[in-house]
Amino acid sequence: MATNRKKLVLDHLNELNKAVTAKDIAAALSLDRTNISRYLNELYKENQIKKLPGRPVLYQATLSDEDKEEEDHNKKAFSRLIGYDASLKEMVQQAESAILYPPNGLHTIIFGQTGTGKSLFAECMYQYAVESKALSADAPFITYNCADYAQNPQLLFGHIFGVK
Repeated sequence: MATNRKKLVLDHLNELNKAVTAKDIAAALSLDRTNISRYLNELYKENQIKKLPGRPVLYQATLSDEDKEEEDHNKKAFSRLIGYDASLKEMVQQAESAILYPPNGLHTIIFGQTGTGKSLFAECMYQYAVESKALSADAPFITYNCADYAQNPQLLFGHIFGVK
């Protein structure tokens, strides 16, 4: 019985083709979340699915070799950053998790010294969101340099939230 349910969970992940939580799967399959978590962890240990970092933990079906090549070819957003797969790897993973966080991603704010590439990192996050289909291809990319509004923060709030 457990093997059938584990296969059911795997099949559901393959159908979705996106990262989801154990709670989402439990709700979709009308099963206990605790058991779903156990099946997901077993599938992860068997290298049948991916476990994405963050809270809550997201699970995603492992791609076939053909799908991996296509994803590597398409997902080049963060490759523009020097160190995206080394010194910046943790920050890139956090950004990816924030973008894919259910249901609509998380708001982010990027801090750092002048000239460290905050704007470039934000552009890479936007490109990743478009590539991941978290945003539509025609979604606008709008930046605000908060330093320009240091003397008048109300002006920044007006730009972001609007005025009445």
